[in-house]
Amino acid sequence: MSLINSFQWMVRKGLWNGIATRKYRATVPKDVTTIAPMRAQVALIPLNEAYPAIPISGIRVAEQVPKDETQTSEESMMRLLAKACTFFSPMQAGRPEIAASPHQALDEAYSHRHRQTVLQQAAAVRLDSQRILRPPTMPVELQGVPDLGMLALRGPYAGYLRKVHGSSDGFEWDLEELGSYSHHSNLYAPWAHVLFKADPAHTSLRPIRVRCELGSIHPDDANWPLATRIAMCAATTHTALVRHWTWTHLIGGEYFSAATRNHLPPDHPLCRLLWPHMVGTHASNRLATLGQLMPDGDFEAIYSLTYSGLCQLIGKAGQDFNLRACDPEEDARHRGLLDSDLPMQTFANCRRIFRVIQAHAERYLRLYYTDEELRTDQSIRNWLAELERLLPNGLGLISTTLTCATLARVVARLIYLVSVQHEQLGTQLWNYQLWAHTHPVRVYRDGRRMPEDVYQRLVNSNYILNVVRVPLLQDYAPLALVESGRPDRHPRAEAAFARFRLDLARLQRKMERKPWAPWTLYPADLEANINA
Repeated sequence: MSLINSFQWMVRKGLWNGIATRKYRATVPKDVTTIAPMRAQVALIPLNEAYPAIPISGIRVAEQVPKDETQTSEESMMRLLAKACTFFSPMQAGRPEIAASPHQALDEAYSHRHRQTVLQQAAAVRLDSQRILRPPTMPVELQGVPDLGMLALRGPYAGYLRKVHGSSDGFEWDLEELGSYSHHSNLYAPWAHVLFKADPAHTSLRPIRVRCELGSIHPDDANWPLATRIAMCAATTHTALVRHWTWTHLIGGEYFSAATRNHLPPDHPLCRLLWPHMVGTHASNRLATLGQLMPDGDFEAIYSLTYSGLCQLIGKAGQDFNLRACDPEEDARHRGLLDSDLPMQTFANCRRIFRVIQAHAERYLRLYYTDEELRTDQSIRNWLAELERLLPNGLGLISTTLTCATLARVVARLIYLVSVQHEQLGTQLWNYQLWAHTHPVRVYRDGRRMPEDVYQRLVNSNYILNVVRVPLLQDYAPLALVESGRPDRHPRAEAAFARFRLDLARLQRKMERKPWAPWTLYPADLEANINA
């Protein structure tokens, strides 16, 4: 490689790494305990009307960011950077492969500058040492040929496992749908179907076949390591593009925020409960769209799909969103896993956190309503009707009778969506995607490792996902409603918020009795919402 090309890469890498660290440093936790007047309605328009360069029409986004969320300078900068990608891209064709050693590859991309920025930002915002971004940790499941059986039970891909219909010990990952979208010709198509078999005691899962572009590959075949890498590529492609970006941000978060702003006044008790979990969403989604979904953005540069295939996938996947996936027990029941006796560590982890959130929601709602009073609150009825209309597959409730318990389940699902699910499917990938030797986001047909420009962009994209946000484990007492006619209820609302924090802290301490694990979701790591 010529000296000119090497110099160009040094300048390009330095510039875009500088931009990434600046973004990290510029993002500070927002105040989520001060409610804006919210007089203006949030109008939703097709995504391709808001962003003409993005050919996706089946998803709707805010026409205008609410005034209390507006980040004019940040949005102008993101629009400038989106254009900059076309004339001085972070990518440089012909760059060599990353180092064969995964730790060396990471050290060359995740620089001293990145790490120092993490520490400086932590000091600037007085971040608890427990929440400081640690360098990526390689899960034991990725040390060698990927252990698909273990990855199916714990970590960000556990949500794909389902029981094979009519089988007592057969389970599967079905990611064949990804084969319907165009991908770059020098890469393997990022789709796979993995068949698992439980051992007789149902204490572990063993992958017995991977069906992918290579054909039907079994563990004793020479192509098994390659097939498992393609399966990992399929899982992480779908997680990042569909479950995290499309479902959590563009569908769940965007519609949740719009419905709340449009139907719940600032002094409504339910608005006070929900506000910290949706404020900032529209602005965050707009900035992320400009950086990731535009032509030449992160998604096109990192993953295997062409830009056309990427947009087709996101447009179609939006209709597959189901809020039931944010209810661990209901989701496990739907996937045939609830009575499987498998050691589903991520399921147990998520269910414990969900139950704390659900108990908090119901405890708070019962301060203000009986079941009968709830059914006469027109603002809540309008809010629920709007969510039922906007969300593909609706709210997913079994009971049609509105009670404090059923409403608490809806609230818990929404808080879980923007906090637990966002952590699991977004920021938790920090400990998975950067180990490209066994967990590739692209699999090259000629067997080469990832080029350093693609890997560098992958590192920076994951880095920005881990900026410091508002923690879930904080004091929400300032949101407690002051009512002239019911002065007794204000201290009880403050106590309800305090109890939520106490319950999360208690769960955190209990979980800390076991060794830290990269796949575990800890209350102290969770954020209040998806606002970046």
